[in-house]
Amino acid sequence: MVKRREPKSSPLNEVKSEPTPEQIEAFAAGAEGGIQMSLNKEPALNKNAIRDFRAMRVPFNQYEYEQLSAASQLSGRSKLNFMRYAMLKLAKEIQTEQV
Repeated sequence: MVKRREPKSSPLNEVKSEPTPEQIEAFAAGAEGGIQMSLNKEPALNKNAIRDFRAMRVPFNQYEYEQLSAASQLSGRSKLNFMRYAMLKLAKEIQTEQV
C-alpha cells in the first residue's frame, strides 16, 4: 500500500496577504532612516553639523575681497569663518527686527 505524503508547510507555500497601509507606512519610514515626520513639524537643525549640505561660489570684486581680508585679519577669523559669522549675525538681527 502506498503512503500518500502531504507537503510540509513552508513560507513558500503560505498564502501571502496584502500589507496594510500602516505596514506600508512603517516600511517607508524605515527606508528613509526610521524617522517619521509629521506634516506640522519641521526637523530640528543642528547648528554644529558637518558643512556638506550646500556649497556656493561667491565672486568678489577687488574692493570687496580686500575688505573681507582686512576684517577677517582684525577679527582673527578665516575669511570663510568671517563670512559665516557675519551672515548668521545679520540673519539674527533681521529676525529680531521682524518680531
